[in-house]
Amino acid sequence: MNDARTRKIEARLKEIVGDEVASLSDPRLKGLVTVTGVRVSPNLSHATVFYSLLAGGDPEEAREGLQSAAGRIQAAVGAQTRLKRTPRLRFEPDPAVERATRIQRALREVSGEDGGGHPAR
Repeated sequence: MNDARTRKIEARLKEIVGDEVASLSDPRLKGLVTVTGVRVSPNLSHATVFYSLLAGGDPEEAREGLQSAAGRIQAAVGAQTRLKRTPRLRFEPDPAVERATRIQRALREVSGEDGGGHPAR
């Protein structure tokens, strides 16, 4: 499939899924859940939705909450796009966010900061 078309579809799916996730009231989605990216399979039958979780939510509970809402979110994608078939959604924590957090933590340890920008005592 055309790479530009794929990126356009991914951007549209990110927008739709992000709006739907923001409207969820599932108690498992404590904290702020943000959709950071979407990758679709070449035949558009599957889409992996990457998300980040801020403000102390439980990553496993968040994944369960998102996956349980996948049908509703997928229906919204189908209603708001002109795709022949609606991709099946799978939610995964964004590895880039986790990596950045780990690097930031390591840099704080090396520099001797306590996490608040102050030297450790």
